Order: sequence, then C-alpha cells, then structure tokens
Amino acid sequence: MKTKILFPILAFILALVACEEAENGVAPGKVSEVEVISTNGGAKIICHLPDDPDVLFAKAYYTNTLGQELFTVSSLYNDTLYIKGYNDTEEHTVRVVAVSSHKKESAATEVKIVPLISNIQIVKESIEIAPEFGGVRISWTNPAADIVYTWLTYKEEGEEETEPIYLSSSRANESMIVRGMNTNPKEFFVMVEDFYNNKTDKVTKGEHIPKFEEEIDKSLWTLVENLSVDGNAYEGKTVNIWDGEIDYKGSNGQGSYTMISRDNNGGQLNFPLDVVIDLGQEDAIVNRFTLWQRAFWYGNETEYYYYQGENFKAFRLYTSDDKMNWTLIAEHSLPDPRDSEGRVPEDFIQAAIDGHSYDLPSPVNLSRYLKLSITENFGSEIYVNLSELTLYGSN
Repeated sequence: MKTKILFPILAFILALVACEEAENGVAPGKVSEVEVISTNGGAKIICHLPDDPDVLFAKAYYTNTLGQELFTVSSLYNDTLYIKGYNDTEEHTVRVVAVSSHKKESAATEVKIVPLISNIQIVKESIEIAPEFGGVRISWTNPAADIVYTWLTYKEEGEEETEPIYLSSSRANESMIVRGMNTNPKEFFVMVEDFYNNKTDKVTKGEHIPKFEEEIDKSLWTLVENLSVDGNAYEGKTVNIWDGEIDYKGSNGQGSYTMISRDNNGGQLNFPLDVVIDLGQEDAIVNRFTLWQRAFWYGNETEYYYYQGENFKAFRLYTSDDKMNWTLIAEHSLPDPRDSEGRVPEDFIQAAIDGHSYDLPSPVNLSRYLKLSITENFGSEIYVNLSELTLYGSN
C-alpha cells in the first residue's frame, strides 16, 4: 500500500523539477563575430547571436562619461546594439551578452569602443544666431537627430546675463525664433545638453541687434466687398476680423467675430471662403501672424466653443498688388483635439485663448491686398466663425 502511494508522489516531484528546469532554462552561449563602428557620442555594435532558438536578443552594459550605468538591447529582428551617452573620445569597455527567452544571460563578451566627437559638440559648433523682428533666430544642425536641449542666454552692455531660455528638438536641421527682446545690442551665449545630462561648455555666439517689431496698422484696413464672402450674419460682421477686439467667453452675445452663413452665401458653404482686405499701404513687412477662434456659442456663454463645428479650422493667406494674381504667404490647419465625447484638453483651450500664432519662414513684403481664405471648418454645414487676425512686422 505504501509503495502504491510513493510512485505518484515521486512522479509529481519529478514533474515539478522538470517544469522548474524548463522555466529557468540554461544560460545561452556567448555572442561572436563582434564588429564595432564608432559613432558620435557612442558606437554601433554588430554581433552574431549563438545558434540557439531560445536566444531572443543581445544586450550591452556600459558606463557613460558621467558614470551612469546604462544598458541597451537589440530588437528581436536584428543583432545591432546602439551605444549612446558619451561626451568624450576615450576608450571604453562594453559588455555584450545574449539573452534567452527565460531571461538567462550568457557570459559577457568585452568590447572596446572609442566614440567620435559627441553630437552635442557638433550641435554647439553649428549654432548660428541672426536678428529677427522682436528677437533672434537660432539655427543648428543635429546629424544624429537625437533630442538635444539648447540653453540660450544673452546680456546687454552693463547688464546681467539673462536666465537661460531652454529650446529642445530632435530635428536634423532646426530653426527657432526667440522673441520678447528690445532692439539694444546683445551678446548671445549657448550651451547644449543631451538626454543623458552631458553638457558642452558655454560659448559666445557674438553680438546681435534684434529688429524692431510692431503690429501692422489695422486702422488702414478696408473690406473689398465684391471679392469677399458675406460674413454679416446675426451679430457677426466681416470687419470684426480686424477691429482689435478678441472674442471672449461670457460676452453674452456682444462678442466680436465674423459669422459666415450659408443662407447669406447662395445656400451653401462653398470653400474656400475668401475675405479680401485692402491694407491701405504697400510697404508693410510681415514676419508672423495670429488668428483667434470664436470663444462661445450664443446661449451657452459659460463654456468655451473652441474647436467646435462652426469655428474655422484650415486657412490660407495670400497677398496681391492687383487683386487678380495672388501669392501664397501661409497655409495651416488647426488640430482637432476633441475626444470621443467632444471634450477639449486645457492646453488646447489656452492655446485658443492666446491665439494661434504662426511664424513665416522669412519676412514677406506685403502688397496692397491681403486675402484670408478659409478652406475648412470643424464640421458645420451652416456657419463658419472667426474672431480676429493680427499681423506683426513693420509698417
């Protein structure tokens, strides 16, 4: 009787041991045929995984310039490891292992790498600063297309250096405009940081004088009615687009906007919907502009109406000296941030309150006429609303 009980127990124990061994597995063999290619701030390591169906990927352990212990893994589909995070050109040791499906690691294969000059040093050397309206344009090249953080500071003669302005980007070629400056001469300084907190030294990029920026004079603007849609539905007026008053929540029907109605325009909204403006001058220069949406819908003044059906969504800007031949200045479309229940995140609400601002790639000399061409709204087939347009540059 005891013997009959012993065999099932023994079989159960052996089954447990077998399952544990299958679960834990054994360490795979080492990687081989390792090839090292130096890169800016690191290296690319190509290795051959052991011929074992249980091996999933390679993994590398290393210590970067700042002493941070890091690791990286290859994907399931290749045998390449990308080592990053160095800000020197010294020799470093990388430990490469093969990893199995049971998370077992092979014995390490030690590899020596010598990084090329780091990407942030290349970015720092490439930075150029040029005067812009109300500030400066800062440009750089980022060959690795890794995220970099550029610190920009400046000082005027006899003044303290400003707090850093932080600019981040992973674009291979970046160009940004920093505004809010007066027209006094300023010496500019930059420093570049990477994702791993490596930093370059701070260097000067010379003295530059920001250009004077002002709002393009809207008191001279008049509507070219025969080339424009009718935007005078209910309390809306086409000329409200440049009256200097921005619609706001809670204005109780007294807000300032244009309302383009299908009933006033042939029974349907035939996009594009054009508003043509005589600027009253021919020598203005524009470098940026801002558009504002209508803030509320009549009868519901307690909630913002941004990004809803009747608000404009996409548009183009043109200039012309004869009202016949038009040159495109800009073309943009607002994002649709609404979720499945129509709710809009707070940061998008704030962006609409502040106005949707756009920098032109370079300043444009405006001709006598400006055309705002609305090409899409957020879904209504009855109305399109827009509150205000403001241009910035030089009169």
